[in-house]
Amino acid sequence: MTDLVDERLRAAIVNGELALGQQVSEAQLAARMGVSKTPVREALVRLKADGLVEIHPQRGTFVFRLDGDQVGQLCRYRAAIETAALRESMLLAPQSLAGALDERVHAMRKAERARDQKALALLDMEFHHQLFEHCANPYLLAGYNVIRWQLVAMRHRAPITNAVSSHQVLVQAIGQGQVEQACQLLVGHVLDNEQRYTAVCTPPG
Repeated sequence: MTDLVDERLRAAIVNGELALGQQVSEAQLAARMGVSKTPVREALVRLKADGLVEIHPQRGTFVFRLDGDQVGQLCRYRAAIETAALRESMLLAPQSLAGALDERVHAMRKAERARDQKALALLDMEFHHQLFEHCANPYLLAGYNVIRWQLVAMRHRAPITNAVSSHQVLVQAIGQGQVEQACQLLVGHVLDNEQRYTAVCTPPG
């Protein structure tokens, strides 16, 4: 039951059904889902560990929201670990990495034509996750998982508008074995998200 509640709440946060910064009530969530408060409480603890909710004693539980400084810190952290994963991947399996990334770019092109923003957000996440899949360094993957779900939630709220072109140049540099150029492109690509993510985290009005 906890797994089911976790899945439903996670989807509600990621897809925007629950707003960033919104307070959530164990009792109300339990009533809406037709379960007791125990699995809701356990699911919220899991979501807290993944950075999707904040639990404040005496105040309540809230969907996460980052301020401008935190968004900047997240983007710089992401750039650092993704660059490290890219370097290791290009040493270990550059052609396999380039092939996996190219597959995602082709899928992005189809999603762009269909104007499927949800699919683009998912493909964007899959694209960057390939860096960790191919580097064979579990510590880098663990570091990425610290911010993974917050990134998913913000990607769905602020999907990238130039998905194909911004990712294609990176694939080309990787395929040509240009490590430094690929790293520079990746850092620029990641940091370009800061303004969009800050906008979705800013309270309306």
